[in-house]
Amino acid sequence: MKSKVITKLIGIMLVTGILNGCTALVVGGVAAGATTGAAVAADPRSGDGVFDDQSLRRKAKDTIDAAIPGNNVEVTSYNRNILLTGQVISPTNKVKAENMTRQVAGVQKIYNYIEVGANETASQSSKDAYLTSAVKSNMVFSKGVSTNDVKVVTSNSVVYLMGILDPYQAKKTTKAAGEVDGVKKVVTLFEYVSEDK
Repeated sequence: MKSKVITKLIGIMLVTGILNGCTALVVGGVAAGATTGAAVAADPRSGDGVFDDQSLRRKAKDTIDAAIPGNNVEVTSYNRNILLTGQVISPTNKVKAENMTRQVAGVQKIYNYIEVGANETASQSSKDAYLTSAVKSNMVFSKGVSTNDVKVVTSNSVVYLMGILDPYQAKKTTKAAGEVDGVKKVVTLFEYVSEDK
């Protein structure tokens, strides 16, 4: 009996380790030391591109926070394209968040999916975190899909996918995300490369 319990625990730890590793890669290799190097090497963006995205995300978030106190806007940057999600209290603030982001040097494109309304509850935030992990987990076990190539963001049960993929990979990735229970919608914001690249 003890042997079975230990085996299950080891299995859970291994899966958790795999997912945590995938998360680090998707986020852009924010971990220190060797993990950072491995993440950058596996990412389809250049090394400079990964670190540019980290810088752009911080600058855009700081700019929005200074202009709109009390906002619940999340900023994601992938290959210098910015995704805005979360909530603000008015349509004016939604537009302002986009305009402030546009002022950040280096930003190429902005996807504004901010919702106008009350901030997301702690319960919904926890659900979003779970859905993000579940989507990544499903990608790990889906043939033809690499979590290294995709950034997964979840807001109010809507999953946003960013990445540099060929059409086949994009189709498989979108399918893997849509199969997860609880996902309301999947929004794809991919950049496409040819399949024979």
